[in-house]
Amino acid sequence: MSFYSALVLAANDGVRPPSPAAASCLLDELGLLDRANADAELGNLASDITDLFADEAAKAENDRFFCPDSIEFAASVEIDAPDGAFEGSGCCVRIHGNGYLFPWDATTLRDRVTRSPKLLRLRQVVGELFGGRFVFPAADDSLLRLRWIDGEEGWMWFASESM
Repeated sequence: MSFYSALVLAANDGVRPPSPAAASCLLDELGLLDRANADAELGNLASDITDLFADEAAKAENDRFFCPDSIEFAASVEIDAPDGAFEGSGCCVRIHGNGYLFPWDATTLRDRVTRSPKLLRLRQVVGELFGGRFVFPAADDSLLRLRWIDGEEGWMWFASESM
């Protein structure tokens, strides 16, 4: 059985999606890409971001703990959960890799995301350059609300996990 997780920074209303070249350039300028693998689809995430998830206690409790290794822009929003998925229009940045997030909860994830100057800057810059915000669907979608990590307005962070 394979586990795959992602942190998803998303906007689905009023966003102006970047071209693939502009998206790659932005990730590089913000120092989110591993220079040696910047053009690769997988394994392109900067080590200081992967280090945010280095947690020996979590790995001792979960031998399949989340190991992010890649970052990408996507021209749609997809957020997975063991009990369903959300797919919709918009734009997102996905930090993804093998494993799943247990034993971390939303508070721990929020702490890791909001203490990283690079991830804080990413959220600021995508909002400035591409506009937009994340709007929860009119129908109460508890999956999204349970997956929400951070953001009151503008682009929001979500946790995505699939098996």
